[in-house]
Amino acid sequence: MRPLPLVLASTAFAALALSSLSAHNRHAPPTAAEVTWARATAKWDILRRDARAFLPPRPPAPAGVTDLEFSDFFGPIGDRGLELSAKLRALDGRPVRLVGFMVRQTLPTSGVLLLAPQPIQTDEIEYGACDDLPPQVVRVFVPLAPGTPVPLTPGPLLLAGRLELGQHSEPDGRNSFIRMHLDAPALTPLANQHPLVTTTLLPRKFPPSHEIK
Repeated sequence: MRPLPLVLASTAFAALALSSLSAHNRHAPPTAAEVTWARATAKWDILRRDARAFLPPRPPAPAGVTDLEFSDFFGPIGDRGLELSAKLRALDGRPVRLVGFMVRQTLPTSGVLLLAPQPIQTDEIEYGACDDLPPQVVRVFVPLAPGTPVPLTPGPLLLAGRLELGQHSEPDGRNSFIRMHLDAPALTPLANQHPLVTTTLLPRKFPPSHEIK
């Protein structure tokens, strides 16, 4: 029982030190490095949740083309899963425009790309169709010559084409439910220069991490 006063004294000293440290942290202004780190961390946290968070506004849509977001596709219906939104169903068969990222595939299908809301890579050789593709993935048909693969294009893509809904078994073994058929070539001046016909690359808006202030 004799060591008890020493234990109590040590505990009191530790509490006093923590109290002083907390008071210092509350009143000391953050350093420039701490501010830069906090801002960079916040931006990358946003990017992890939504890779399109810092994209610039898309240019005005052509006449008769409706802009879509991946968040417009579904609505929750509890334990029964997801339900197509009224907006998406109303646009079936009509021209739409969508910003997304081309899925990097080990076994891509000629004339086809998969468009996802964030950058994703699949390995069909190792895992087949057992992948982490979200339900919003759109199967995009590109009007290229038969047997021509779609060049892998990293970064955000702005695609315009006719929307098609409905379950369909594809030749590569996948089942698609949301499809987009890109417009014919030469619809815009850029279409003749870019390998993805009606595909437009959007510039990056956010700066490199070392320039974030």
